Amino acid sequence: MLAPLKRKLARGGIGQVAGAALSVLVAAACIALAGIFITSQFIAVATDLPRYKEAVRAKLQHVMDVTVRPLERIHSEIAGVVPQDPASAAGHPKAQPHPAGPPPPTSSEGLPPQGSTAAVVFSSLWGPVSQAGIVLVLLVFILVGHETLRERMIRLAGEAEVGRTMQAIEDAAQGVARFFFSQLVVNATFGLVLALALWLVGVPHAALWGALGGLARFIPYVGALGAGAVIAAFAAAVDPGWSLMLWSIGCYVVLEVLVAHFVEPQVYGQSAGLAPLGVIVSALFWGAMWGPLGLLLSTPMTLCLVVAGRHIRTLEPITIIFGETPGLTEGLRLYQQALTGEPQNIVAPARRYLRRSNFARYCDQVLLPALALASADAKQARIERDQLERVRLTIRRAMDVLARNAPAGDASRRRRSASLLDADVGAHLAEVREQRLRLWPGPAADVKTSLVICVGLGSPRDELLGAMLEQSLRDEGIASRSIPMDLDASHGSSAAFAWSARASSGLVSTVVLAYPLQEDHEIWQSLSLRVRDAFPYAMVLTVKPPYEVGLADEMLVRGPVDLVVRSFAEVVAFVLAGRTTAA
Repeated sequence: MLAPLKRKLARGGIGQVAGAALSVLVAAACIALAGIFITSQFIAVATDLPRYKEAVRAKLQHVMDVTVRPLERIHSEIAGVVPQDPASAAGHPKAQPHPAGPPPPTSSEGLPPQGSTAAVVFSSLWGPVSQAGIVLVLLVFILVGHETLRERMIRLAGEAEVGRTMQAIEDAAQGVARFFFSQLVVNATFGLVLALALWLVGVPHAALWGALGGLARFIPYVGALGAGAVIAAFAAAVDPGWSLMLWSIGCYVVLEVLVAHFVEPQVYGQSAGLAPLGVIVSALFWGAMWGPLGLLLSTPMTLCLVVAGRHIRTLEPITIIFGETPGLTEGLRLYQQALTGEPQNIVAPARRYLRRSNFARYCDQVLLPALALASADAKQARIERDQLERVRLTIRRAMDVLARNAPAGDASRRRRSASLLDADVGAHLAEVREQRLRLWPGPAADVKTSLVICVGLGSPRDELLGAMLEQSLRDEGIASRSIPMDLDASHGSSAAFAWSARASSGLVSTVVLAYPLQEDHEIWQSLSLRVRDAFPYAMVLTVKPPYEVGLADEMLVRGPVDLVVRSFAEVVAFVLAGRTTAA
């Protein structure tokens, strides 16, 4: 959570070390202020406790009358009915009381000297304070070397695993940071609303109990129950009756249910990615290992292991057992839903995904893997050809529903979905674009207002890929159009040259060709040459789906195109980076 703040401070010109130190000081100051506030509130409660002594005694007596006294009466009734032992019935002499012991000492003999109180307090505080200092110093050094730690991890994994290691580190960092920040916002809001509710019903020191309720929610499940019990006990102690306790319990339960079942699913989304059983088991394990600190850190630590298990085979069992979606990937789940032919089964999960990301990533991580699974099953005769067409048609209908309900060019979503990896890829591709355009003197298109067209053969596969890429670009506010060419070369040439006049006026800056299958490579080669002739000043790209089988050899595809990219997200990053460079 402190890394973004440190980077902003470092970019401000104060340097990496000063930015890291200042970030840690800000965090330590916030923690210290919260600690001082909570301590002062506890002192105020301890000062007021003698006023509630009589109410506490009356409540305890009432509880005894309700619970213990009936049991005593039942025991006496049973003792009067059941025959007693003769020896006990004859009676025994009463035991003589023990002689009174010596009177308690009235002097200060045996008591610790007054000067040792400060030593006891100091010794009790020295351990936590020293540990906190060590943590803060370590945090400073980690923040200073934050960028080099990623390089060390990549070096340990080896150069052959650079891509997978980068993706694993990015997923873990974004997942943990998103979870911590979302949890902080939700729990702080919960504490404020709880304090206001308790103040309205008349609970003394409502600010303390609101802070306690918000802090306790960082400990999964157990914390909320413990905080509710403490608040209910205090409300019962300060009120001669029972109405204040009932109002406090009602406020707490209603607020907890609303937050747990309505607010958190919307705010967190899939930030945690842990199953409820995984949260419980991880809390038990880390709590047994490290006590209360283990309870606090159980969810983020287990989250790191679950994310790592998606990329490291030896940790995959942890992801399967504790992950939110065990056994089925998102692409496989969507593939099974598409086989039913019901688009509404796809739309609802897609909307939840698009709240935290963009359509290009949804295609790369969900839609394309699902289509690859369907194509592989069709080639191996595990599904019929009409089932494959049903999957494609269902996905296309779901895309149409999502396109109608999602406004194009959502800037806030672009900011949320942008990552450092996409920015680096986009910058690299923009540099390649500039080098490519230097080789082609002519009227280059205005990338800020130009059109991106997606061209494919007239097959159902290429038409669907073109529609998906078109929607991915429009989702980012990029004007785009999908043009399916007929397999007949004459039709393809006429369609391509119909756009050549618009290309010469600078309206088309980028052309994205669908990556060919092995059996369609020759026709694709002819089509790519015609597209190059029709758009001589546009960048020509093709997207090689990483999951699909039966694709043409990449060395044969590289000739007619300028770039071969690996995902729809890279196409979007390329176009956006070109607009940024032009601006």
